[in-house]
Amino acid sequence: CIRDRIKLMDASGKEIKTYEGKQSVEADVETVKDGDKTYTLYPCKVTVTGLAENTSYKYQYYVNGAWSETYDYKTQSTDSFSVMYVGDPQIGASTNQLGNQNKQYYAMNDSYNWYHTLNNAVKKFPGLSFIMSAGDQINQTGVSNDADKLEQQIEYAGFLNPSVLRSLPVATTIGNHDSKSVNYSNHFNYPNKQTSDANTASKTTAGTDYYFTYGNTLFISIDTNNYNVATHENVIKEATEKNPSAKWRILMFHQDIYGSGYDHSDSDGIVLRTQLTPVIDKYDIDAVLQGHDHTYSRTYQISSDGSDSHKKYTKENMPSTDDKENFTAYINDNNCYNLKSGKEDSSKVVDPEGTVYFEANSATGSKYYQLIGTQQDYIAARCQSWRPTYSVLDITDTTLTVRTYDAASNEELVADGGVKTAYTIVKQADKTALDTEIAKAEAAYDTAKKAGNYTEASLKTLEDTITAAKAVTENAESTTTDIASAVTSLQDAVKGLATVENNDNKGNTENNNKGNTENNNNAAGNETEDNGEAGQDASGSGNSSANASGSSSTVKTGDTAKAAVWYTAAGLSMAGAAGIILVERKKKKLNQ
Repeated sequence: CIRDRIKLMDASGKEIKTYEGKQSVEADVETVKDGDKTYTLYPCKVTVTGLAENTSYKYQYYVNGAWSETYDYKTQSTDSFSVMYVGDPQIGASTNQLGNQNKQYYAMNDSYNWYHTLNNAVKKFPGLSFIMSAGDQINQTGVSNDADKLEQQIEYAGFLNPSVLRSLPVATTIGNHDSKSVNYSNHFNYPNKQTSDANTASKTTAGTDYYFTYGNTLFISIDTNNYNVATHENVIKEATEKNPSAKWRILMFHQDIYGSGYDHSDSDGIVLRTQLTPVIDKYDIDAVLQGHDHTYSRTYQISSDGSDSHKKYTKENMPSTDDKENFTAYINDNNCYNLKSGKEDSSKVVDPEGTVYFEANSATGSKYYQLIGTQQDYIAARCQSWRPTYSVLDITDTTLTVRTYDAASNEELVADGGVKTAYTIVKQADKTALDTEIAKAEAAYDTAKKAGNYTEASLKTLEDTITAAKAVTENAESTTTDIASAVTSLQDAVKGLATVENNDNKGNTENNNKGNTENNNNAAGNETEDNGEAGQDASGSGNSSANASGSSSTVKTGDTAKAAVWYTAAGLSMAGAAGIILVERKKKKLNQ
């Protein structure tokens, strides 16, 4: 395993450095049986550091005695940047929805949908810096027998398989389906891994909390399957104290303490609400990214109500719904928040108090839940589209904007009641920030004009927006809200620049493989370094071939059968987990 390595090259193919791999020395080696074969899994990882922003590279990985093909990798800007945010890919969760018990078949089906979501997102947003996944990368929770262990390997291979992940880092968090096995940490590398007793107390088998910075933003991921909130506060405290100059603070965890789905948002999802909300206030978290509920929602700006009288719950002492008296007390205790701001404008807030919480729907469509019957007062927007979705965070020095998209059409999602999903937080909206944004917009306009292939309508919109923004900056009586609106309008107009070709094809979804077989060799498990530079971690490899087609069918999603786009995959062979195990599934086995 020590021979595993990464060869980093410049854009011309000239070698820069070869990075040696490292075999885990922790007690996380596993054996897995597949029929009459037994595999011993030794997690081996290679981390590449020192990459420069806005730079193209090439790399190869060396595993199992051979060099891979050469792949391209491009780092993005750390000034203004975009991050993809997804919820619950949960590879394998579509098992039983069509009445077939073959887990491997459905893992491959969900893996193809994941491939489809990532490809579409990168096609629309080629400049993404990395992906954030809010937990439940896989579906197989238990590992009490060899069949379950093998299924986990297949599902993680399906998650890591898409070719997009050869060149796009992914930062994951531990979901409840990831939490009971070392396979999570065996497949993913993460920076600032916690080792002290204070920062790992009560940790799950899957791993620990971690954090990193990228540009002006501190990203923190905590494992909310661990109900010891003191542990999480210790990590958040360390992260914020070591990165005091971070303009934005974003926290990601799996269980949705403020969501709107039927299955979790008033039951086990809110177990940690009374404990976590004050911690989130204390460390001035701007936004929280959640999963678990398989619906889309966004809250208003929320803070703790400041009371110390609320009971602290865990999953063990949470009352069941059958215990009406205690469950009512549980719900009343969890009314522990104040709505701080956001109701005045559902799409934008300026220097707000409190924190906004986002809930992501399924990124693969492997499983959906119903919305809870009555929309909670803290929810600003929600919907269940019964289709895979993803979100994009656009981050600048002045603004944090989150938009959510339908994964098949790449059209921006519209929530119930016609509420747009686009939401922007503006900080320190002074005229200096507006002047900077005007300069950026003018540069974008000039570039698009010279290119000659942008639509007149989108150019005219940007030109008019620049003119209006200049009027705001020249007006001595412009308010902070006026300046903030001008900043976000400029950003929207720049993003709205459309080429003639893209405009003509808007809304169309391209099936790149057109039903043909495609082979992917994935050097998976990417990492973003804590110094803001992008890193590549070769912690896994996988192959897949699929004959895939899109079709419309009725699928049981959550509690209700709904018409949905369903992508099927047949005759698929999958190999690879942690760069060591080779799992071969034959067609006759898949069709049983």
